[in-house]
Amino acid sequence: MDGRAHSERQHGREVTLSLRSFAMRVVSELRRSVETAQRSFCPDLAGQIVAYARSGDQSRLSAIYSELQRRRVTADEVMDVYLPHAVTVIGHQWHEEEIDILHASMACARMQTVLREIGHAWVSDRSGRQGDGRVLLTLPVGEQHTLGAMLAANQLRRRGVSVKVMLLPEMAELRALIERNRFHAVFISVSNLSSLTPCAAMVRELRMVSGREMPIIIGGGLVSNEIVGNDPCRIAEITGADLVTNDIDQALHSCGIQQISAAAE
Repeated sequence: MDGRAHSERQHGREVTLSLRSFAMRVVSELRRSVETAQRSFCPDLAGQIVAYARSGDQSRLSAIYSELQRRRVTADEVMDVYLPHAVTVIGHQWHEEEIDILHASMACARMQTVLREIGHAWVSDRSGRQGDGRVLLTLPVGEQHTLGAMLAANQLRRRGVSVKVMLLPEMAELRALIERNRFHAVFISVSNLSSLTPCAAMVRELRMVSGREMPIIIGGGLVSNEIVGNDPCRIAEITGADLVTNDIDQALHSCGIQQISAAAE
């Protein structure tokens, strides 16, 4: 009886993935070239991920992983397409009052945890190669959404870039960090028009401490959303940034940072 009970428990552990084992499998078993991946977006799969974010029920992870395998979705697509889509859907549900702010916050926190676990799994699965770029990724005072910055940090690290994340720093903290460290660029994530003024103040402080040689790049939800006043040229004019874009590769190219694509390893 004890042997059968142990076997049943073992089987249960194999059928129901923990979040950490889910992340490890996504990274180690779903890393394929872009050419062999099925590129079509799957609404059903996206809905399953949203359902997990809403419920936190880890028994859903096994079904999600099986669907990822069946549709040949890559780890990159999970992080760059499906997780951001889930966050967008959750935000829309909150905006339409389908869920309250507490449940929306919990759902986004779960997505951030998934992203963090996949990021850890990605680092563990790397072959040891490192990039030659170092970036500071930060948010200006007044920003409330950190998941976008975490997504950007994840994309940078997968390209071999070392990233220091500093969320909502005081000016004195920011100044001390820049004085003590050498960064090839600063990336600032901005989601709201109201954040442009503190963002401009942050850019001025960075210029004073580091001089003009360190590129400052702005990205985030404000750059991609269809909001009046979010024109990249206008944002650059207001803030004094060197470049406004959500294209990570374009941003890295503009900084002269040599990229290493983890997907190609």
